[in-house]
Amino acid sequence: MKRAYRILIRLYPYDYRALFGDEMTRTFDQLAEDRHAGELAGLLIGAAREWIAKRTTDTMVRGRALPDLRMMRPVGVTKELWFGRN
Repeated sequence: MKRAYRILIRLYPYDYRALFGDEMTRTFDQLAEDRHAGELAGLLIGAAREWIAKRTTDTMVRGRALPDLRMMRPVGVTKELWFGRN
């Protein structure tokens, strides 16, 4: 069941998953003994809601524009190195 949950977390948009995925997994692990089906249903519903919100609402209005961590300059990397300037 835990493996299925981790796979289903991939249904969320990348930015949402990057910020909340670890916390969601830890919470599921804690509750896994009690409510398997309810958590999986909640995961599917939550993922669907996030994709609908992401696709139907302007990011300037909804305030749900999470940063794309793949585009951020890592700590300790200079601007010159990151942008290829010499």
